[in-house]
Amino acid sequence: MSEGFQLSSDAAVERFVGLNQILPSQYYDLSGGHRLTGEQRLMLALMADAINVYQQGVLSRNTRKRLLFVDAERWIMAGPNVRHAFSFDTVCDALGINPSVLRRRMLTWKHQVRRNAERHSAAPHLRLKTTPREKHMSHRHRGKSAASAPAY
Repeated sequence: MSEGFQLSSDAAVERFVGLNQILPSQYYDLSGGHRLTGEQRLMLALMADAINVYQQGVLSRNTRKRLLFVDAERWIMAGPNVRHAFSFDTVCDALGINPSVLRRRMLTWKHQVRRNAERHSAAPHLRLKTTPREKHMSHRHRGKSAASAPAY
């Protein structure tokens, strides 16, 4: 077979599953189990929170969300040399997730979201407000403005 037609299992999963989908087998053990240990459930919660923070903060202008995004990105991108009980690689290993594939997917997603945002911001759109101002004024203010307006 030619090299172009051979896909590693990680590349095949990435190609056919898509960027934003994670297979159940990546979360549950091989017994089909919904029997995660307490440590695994904690690690799964940590992973889910980090991914959510990463996705919410990637384009945010909110300072708090941006700081949380930076922390999550540092944790995710730390690499295999940083190993402790709750490092990204350790958490991935405990959950049966390939850390380099997940990192690559998250980076690809981030770049795609930023490119899309740049495309949309390059062509600014104008929001027109068609509701007359009178509709937003209270009855009391409407009465004053009608009384003070000159009659023609």
